[in-house]
Amino acid sequence: MKSQLVVSAIAALLIGVSPSVFAQGASGGDQSQGTGRQQVMPTMPHRDWHEGQQVPSKYRHYNYVMNDWKSHSLDAPKRGQQWLGVNGDYVLVTRSNWKISKIVSGTE
Repeated sequence: MKSQLVVSAIAALLIGVSPSVFAQGASGGDQSQGTGRQQVMPTMPHRDWHEGQQVPSKYRHYNYVMNDWKSHSLDAPKRGQQWLGVNGDYVLVTRSNWKISKIVSGTE
């Protein structure tokens, strides 16, 4: 009687688990809506970066350079510095070594 109860409990657990195991597929990865892509949270400089840290290389591109810093109420960059716009935040960097001098949250 006791063994039959244990077998029934194991069978119930396997039935409950097996659909999720089969639905996950062979990759075992986290897939978002069947697209095969993993959802990645964007980098938020005001949360993830710090002054003195070097800007990651993928953000050292002209697409991120902010030449219209006045229209965003940012301070004028000193000689050898430039503003970068990254995911709504503003990052002041030194061009020679890409170190962060200042971070301004775009949500302020």
